[in-house]
Amino acid sequence: MNNNVSLSNDLALSSSAVSGFPRHLSEVKKNSNNNNSSKNKKTRKLNSDFLADFLFAEHSDNAALLSSLSRKEYLIREKPNYGQVSNREMVALLNGFDRLYVIEHARMLKGLSNTLNDLSTKYRMPDKEIKELWKECKNSIESEHNKKMDSHKPRYNSLVMSCSASVADFGEFYKYYVKSWNKALKKSEKKWKKKITERVSKYGVASPKQKA
Repeated sequence: MNNNVSLSNDLALSSSAVSGFPRHLSEVKKNSNNNNSSKNKKTRKLNSDFLADFLFAEHSDNAALLSSLSRKEYLIREKPNYGQVSNREMVALLNGFDRLYVIEHARMLKGLSNTLNDLSTKYRMPDKEIKELWKECKNSIESEHNKKMDSHKPRYNSLVMSCSASVADFGEFYKYYVKSWNKALKKSEKKWKKKITERVSKYGVASPKQKA
Protein backbone atom coordinates (compact mmCIF):
# COMPACT_ATOMS: atom_id res chain seq x y z
CA MET A 1 0.00 0.00 0.00
CA ASN A 2 1.24 3.47 -0.83
CA ASN A 3 0.50 5.66 2.17
CA ASN A 4 2.12 8.76 0.70
CA VAL A 5 -1.24 10.40 0.04
CA SER A 6 -1.12 13.79 -1.64
CA LEU A 7 -2.70 16.41 0.60
CA SER A 8 -1.55 19.53 -1.19
CA ASN A 9 -4.94 20.23 -2.76
CA ASP A 10 -6.42 20.61 0.71
CA LEU A 11 -4.15 23.46 1.75
CA ALA A 12 -6.43 26.24 0.53
CA LEU A 13 -8.83 27.78 3.03
CA SER A 14 -12.39 26.62 2.53
CA SER A 15 -15.17 29.05 1.74
CA SER A 16 -16.53 28.87 5.29
CA ALA A 17 -13.17 29.93 6.70
CA VAL A 18 -12.92 32.76 4.21
CA SER A 19 -16.35 34.15 5.04
CA GLY A 20 -15.46 34.53 8.71
CA PHE A 21 -12.53 36.88 8.15
CA PRO A 22 -12.96 40.66 8.20
CA ARG A 23 -11.51 40.94 4.70
CA HIS A 24 -12.24 38.27 2.10
CA LEU A 25 -9.27 35.90 2.25
CA SER A 26 -9.78 34.58 -1.26
CA GLU A 27 -8.87 38.07 -2.56
CA VAL A 28 -5.93 38.29 -0.19
CA LYS A 29 -4.61 34.90 -1.26
CA LYS A 30 -4.61 35.87 -4.94
CA ASN A 31 -2.26 38.74 -4.14
CA SER A 32 -0.18 37.10 -1.40
CA ASN A 33 2.60 35.92 -3.70
CA ASN A 34 2.90 39.07 -5.82
CA ASN A 35 5.79 40.44 -3.77
CA ASN A 36 9.41 40.56 -4.87
CA SER A 37 11.18 38.48 -2.22
CA SER A 38 14.52 40.22 -2.76
CA LYS A 39 13.16 43.76 -2.49
CA ASN A 40 13.89 46.01 0.48
CA LYS A 41 15.97 43.48 2.47
CA LYS A 42 18.15 46.31 3.74
CA THR A 43 15.09 48.12 5.07
CA ARG A 44 13.89 44.94 6.73
CA LYS A 45 17.19 44.53 8.59
CA LEU A 46 17.09 48.14 9.77
CA ASN A 47 13.55 47.71 11.06
CA SER A 48 14.03 44.22 12.54
CA ASP A 49 12.62 45.31 15.89
CA PHE A 50 9.14 45.86 14.47
CA LEU A 51 6.21 43.67 15.41
CA ALA A 52 5.34 41.46 12.42
CA ASP A 53 8.99 41.21 11.42
CA PHE A 54 9.95 40.14 14.95
CA LEU A 55 7.21 37.51 15.35
CA PHE A 56 7.37 35.80 11.94
CA ALA A 57 10.44 34.13 10.45
CA GLU A 58 11.61 35.33 7.05
CA HIS A 59 11.10 33.06 4.03
CA SER A 60 11.37 33.72 0.31
CA ASP A 61 7.60 34.08 0.04
CA ASN A 62 7.15 36.62 2.85
CA ALA A 63 10.37 38.68 3.02
CA ALA A 64 9.14 41.61 0.92
CA LEU A 65 5.82 41.65 2.77
CA LEU A 66 7.54 41.72 6.17
CA SER A 67 9.69 44.60 4.95
CA SER A 68 6.60 46.46 3.75
CA LEU A 69 4.84 45.92 7.09
CA SER A 70 7.90 47.19 8.98
CA ARG A 71 7.90 50.40 6.94
CA LYS A 72 4.19 50.94 7.54
CA GLU A 73 4.59 50.22 11.27
CA TYR A 74 7.51 52.66 11.40
CA LEU A 75 5.50 55.49 9.84
CA ILE A 76 2.77 55.06 12.46
CA ARG A 77 5.20 54.65 15.36
CA GLU A 78 6.85 57.95 14.41
CA LYS A 79 3.59 59.78 15.07
CA PRO A 80 2.95 61.17 18.58
CA ASN A 81 0.51 59.15 20.71
CA TYR A 82 -2.04 61.95 20.48
CA GLY A 83 -1.72 61.99 16.68
CA GLN A 84 -4.10 60.42 14.20
CA VAL A 85 -3.81 57.42 11.90
CA SER A 86 -5.79 57.87 8.69
CA ASN A 87 -8.19 55.29 7.34
CA ARG A 88 -5.85 54.70 4.43
CA GLU A 89 -2.94 53.95 6.77
CA MET A 90 -5.00 51.59 8.93
CA VAL A 91 -6.39 49.67 5.96
CA ALA A 92 -2.96 49.38 4.34
CA LEU A 93 -1.36 47.95 7.47
CA LEU A 94 -4.19 45.58 8.36
CA ASN A 95 -4.56 44.34 4.79
CA GLY A 96 -0.82 43.78 4.65
CA PHE A 97 -0.94 41.66 7.77
CA ASP A 98 -3.95 39.75 6.42
CA ARG A 99 -1.83 38.76 3.44
CA LEU A 100 0.92 37.62 5.79
CA TYR A 101 -1.60 35.54 7.74
CA VAL A 102 -2.66 33.74 4.56
CA ILE A 103 0.96 32.87 3.74
CA GLU A 104 1.71 31.67 7.27
CA HIS A 105 -1.56 29.71 7.51
CA ALA A 106 -0.69 27.86 4.30
CA ARG A 107 2.84 27.23 5.59
CA MET A 108 1.46 25.74 8.81
CA LEU A 109 -0.89 23.39 6.93
CA LYS A 110 1.88 22.39 4.53
CA GLY A 111 4.09 21.50 7.47
CA LEU A 112 1.35 19.41 9.06
CA SER A 113 0.61 17.62 5.78
CA ASN A 114 4.31 16.82 5.41
CA THR A 115 4.37 15.43 8.95
CA LEU A 116 1.36 13.26 8.20
CA ASN A 117 2.81 11.98 4.92
CA ASP A 118 6.20 11.23 6.48
CA LEU A 119 4.71 9.36 9.43
CA SER A 120 2.17 7.47 7.33
CA THR A 121 5.06 6.20 5.21
CA LYS A 122 6.91 5.07 8.32
CA TYR A 123 3.85 3.55 10.00
CA ARG A 124 1.23 1.29 8.48
CA MET A 125 -1.73 3.62 8.37
CA PRO A 126 -4.46 2.90 5.79
CA ASP A 127 -5.13 5.56 3.17
CA LYS A 128 -8.71 5.99 4.35
CA GLU A 129 -7.59 6.80 7.89
CA ILE A 130 -4.94 9.21 6.61
CA LYS A 131 -7.56 11.21 4.71
CA GLU A 132 -9.98 11.15 7.65
CA LEU A 133 -7.30 12.38 10.05
CA TRP A 134 -6.29 15.18 7.68
CA LYS A 135 -9.91 16.25 7.30
CA GLU A 136 -10.32 16.27 11.08
CA CYS A 137 -7.16 18.36 11.43
CA LYS A 138 -8.26 20.95 8.86
CA ASN A 139 -11.80 21.21 10.21
CA SER A 140 -10.60 21.67 13.78
CA ILE A 141 -8.13 24.41 12.84
CA GLU A 142 -10.75 26.12 10.67
CA SER A 143 -13.27 26.09 13.51
CA GLU A 144 -10.81 27.49 16.04
CA HIS A 145 -9.60 30.21 13.70
CA ASN A 146 -13.15 31.15 12.69
CA LYS A 147 -13.95 31.80 16.36
CA LYS A 148 -10.89 33.99 16.66
CA MET A 149 -11.79 35.81 13.44
CA ASP A 150 -15.26 36.52 14.77
CA SER A 151 -13.85 37.86 18.04
CA HIS A 152 -11.71 40.38 16.12
CA LYS A 153 -14.38 41.51 13.64
CA PRO A 154 -16.22 44.18 15.69
CA ARG A 155 -13.10 46.20 16.52
CA TYR A 156 -11.44 45.50 13.16
CA ASN A 157 -14.47 46.68 11.20
CA SER A 158 -14.95 49.70 13.45
CA LEU A 159 -11.42 50.87 12.70
CA VAL A 160 -11.41 50.27 8.95
CA MET A 161 -14.79 52.00 8.58
CA SER A 162 -13.72 55.08 10.54
CA CYS A 163 -12.08 58.15 8.98
CA SER A 164 -9.22 58.00 11.46
CA ALA A 165 -8.17 56.76 14.90
CA SER A 166 -5.68 57.87 17.49
CA VAL A 167 -2.19 56.40 17.29
CA ALA A 168 -2.59 54.91 20.75
CA ASP A 169 -5.98 53.35 19.98
CA PHE A 170 -5.03 51.83 16.64
CA GLY A 171 -1.58 50.80 17.87
CA GLU A 172 -3.07 48.91 20.78
CA PHE A 173 -5.45 46.96 18.53
CA TYR A 174 -2.82 46.23 15.87
CA LYS A 175 -0.38 44.90 18.45
CA TYR A 176 -3.05 42.65 19.96
CA TYR A 177 -4.25 41.52 16.51
CA VAL A 178 -0.82 40.52 15.22
CA LYS A 179 0.24 38.78 18.44
CA SER A 180 -3.09 36.97 18.64
CA TRP A 181 -2.75 35.46 15.16
CA ASN A 182 0.88 34.56 15.68
CA LYS A 183 -0.08 32.70 18.86
CA ALA A 184 -3.04 31.00 17.16
CA LEU A 185 -0.91 29.70 14.29
CA LYS A 186 1.75 28.34 16.64
CA LYS A 187 -0.85 26.77 18.92
CA SER A 188 -2.60 24.99 16.04
CA GLU A 189 0.67 23.70 14.63
CA LYS A 190 1.89 22.37 17.98
CA LYS A 191 -1.47 20.82 18.86
CA TRP A 192 -1.93 18.98 15.57
CA LYS A 193 1.66 17.89 15.14
CA LYS A 194 1.33 16.13 18.48
CA LYS A 195 -2.08 14.65 17.61
CA ILE A 196 -0.94 13.41 14.21
CA THR A 197 2.14 11.77 15.72
CA GLU A 198 0.08 10.05 18.41
CA ARG A 199 -2.64 8.86 16.05
CA VAL A 200 -0.35 7.56 13.30
CA SER A 201 2.24 5.87 15.52
CA LYS A 202 -0.30 3.42 16.92
CA TYR A 203 -0.30 1.56 13.60
CA GLY A 204 3.22 0.20 14.19
CA VAL A 205 6.48 0.48 12.27
CA ALA A 206 6.44 -0.58 8.62
CA SER A 207 8.88 -3.25 7.52
CA PRO A 208 11.69 -2.37 5.04
CA LYS A 209 9.77 -4.22 2.33
CA GLN A 210 6.59 -2.23 3.02
CA LYS A 211 8.54 1.04 3.05
CA ALA A 212 9.93 0.24 -0.37
